[in-house]
Amino acid sequence: MTLRHIVSWKLSGQSREQRDAQAAEAIALIEPLRDSVESVRALSIHRNELFDGANYDLTLIADFDDEAGLEAYAKHPEHQPALQLMPTIAVSRVAVDFTV
Repeated sequence: MTLRHIVSWKLSGQSREQRDAQAAEAIALIEPLRDSVESVRALSIHRNELFDGANYDLTLIADFDDEAGLEAYAKHPEHQPALQLMPTIAVSRVAVDFTV
């Protein structure tokens, strides 16, 4: 069983360039978690490429063995900077978790 965690954010930047900078900052914090958080089985983060302004700007896709793995990731000390950053640069967040 694999638990897939998908989160998308609408960033607050007023221009594409501002949102690109915000996305780069978030990616720099989140991508290394793939290797530093033991419970992460797979992790990728993607900047939206099409329909700028209409679509969400940034999406995380992460896989865990189970809910306990996701919880360990959420509480991991190296994840905390990302948790603190995202509310300051995002105007909305949506998430879904499901078994694959």
